[in-house]
Amino acid sequence: MNTREAGWYDDPQDANLLRYWDGVTWTEHTSPKQKPGLDQAGAGGAGQQGQYGGAPGDAGQGQQGYGQQGYGQQGQGYGQPGQGYGAPGQPGYGQQGQQPGQYGAPGQYGAPQGQQTNPYGQQQGGWGQPMPGGGYTGTMAGPTTPDGQPLAGWGRRFVARIIDGILVGVVGLVLAQFVTPDLMSNYMHFIEDAAAGRATVMPDELASDFLKFGLMLAVLGLVYETVLLKTLSATLGKLAMGLRVRLREQDGPLSWGTAAVRAVVWQGPNLLSGFQSLAFIAGLFGILNGLWPLWDKYKQSLNDKIAKTNVVKKRP
Repeated sequence: MNTREAGWYDDPQDANLLRYWDGVTWTEHTSPKQKPGLDQAGAGGAGQQGQYGGAPGDAGQGQQGYGQQGYGQQGQGYGQPGQGYGAPGQPGYGQQGQQPGQYGAPGQYGAPQGQQTNPYGQQQGGWGQPMPGGGYTGTMAGPTTPDGQPLAGWGRRFVARIIDGILVGVVGLVLAQFVTPDLMSNYMHFIEDAAAGRATVMPDELASDFLKFGLMLAVLGLVYETVLLKTLSATLGKLAMGLRVRLREQDGPLSWGTAAVRAVVWQGPNLLSGFQSLAFIAGLFGILNGLWPLWDKYKQSLNDKIAKTNVVKKRP
């Protein structure tokens, strides 16, 4: 069982890289093996003890440093007296006589301990680990919730809505056999009469069937979204796309009230779609609501804003 401490070690898959070991397993954080360039020599406290590492040509000495001031203090930084990039006559990044908090423990790359100043990344709680050679990896780009959870992009949300629409539509067609059993036959007769010039206005019976079918789909969508948001924090479409819905200001499951408000604002206009005079307005609101995250700085649709929620990514 591997019991080594967390730190930077030779990448087991690429000899030209270092990889960060978190104490349990290998992480995705990597860095190229490189020494500071000669053009950096003397910058920010060169020649002082406790700086970044040994100068080229006096491997194993560690008396002259390249790092800028703030990379390490005595007993805390990346290098200490007696430490260099390689001991005389042998390759390596460390040698005996190192102290805790130095750049490398004997024969390995150690993580800095007790480090106080780190211009490239926080030691804990940040997005990346300190990297030899400068910079950090694991930076989370893009907008996030106030506590740092990445927000979902519009494309994923759009695909999730398509999946949800197909699922609700299939179930609606099954239920239509009981709610409006004559809908399809009446509709086909109307199309035939219209094509033959025998009818120009939709019959009242067919209009009534469409109204019932539209209301049924709206109620079905409302129940579907409310129940799944409360129980799973996502619809089936969002689950398939690796998305979840949460309150913007805090993580955790939604309340029934929040889930219902979010679902009503999204599905509510569909309740009006069965009325010919209101169908255009309902459709226009639905399009505007769906497109709103494209220009909103918080990536919220209108139903998100009213319910104070955000759609976040739970996997890449």
